[in-house]
Amino acid sequence: MKPLILIGLVIGVFAALVAIANYEAANPDGQHLVPHPEGPMLAVSFAHADHVDQSCIECHHNYVDDTGAGMCFDCHKTDPEVNELIEEQFHDLCRNCHIEKQLAGEEHGPTRQCNACHIPDTKP
Repeated sequence: MKPLILIGLVIGVFAALVAIANYEAANPDGQHLVPHPEGPMLAVSFAHADHVDQSCIECHHNYVDDTGAGMCFDCHKTDPEVNELIEEQFHDLCRNCHIEKQLAGEEHGPTRQCNACHIPDTKP
């Protein structure tokens, strides 16, 4: 029994080291982290071209309620009334939509792997 525990421990430590190495390789100087009231947040990749089947107002509520203009982060990062909710709001909106599509058997975006979304944004 003890050899199995030792093997499991070694595999766990190895997996953690690989995850840390991958993160460090993608963020050598922390350049992908953005300021947040509770500490740095990872950058988020979002390609509008991958979301053409979605209605714009599902994300851009400001088109309907006239609360602002520009990118989501323009308000969600800077407005003190909502910036502390940014992680919860985007996880609920993006991840939940991906999960709903996955459960419906439709093509969907990432649902579990953090690094599938939290990479530098290179697409418009």
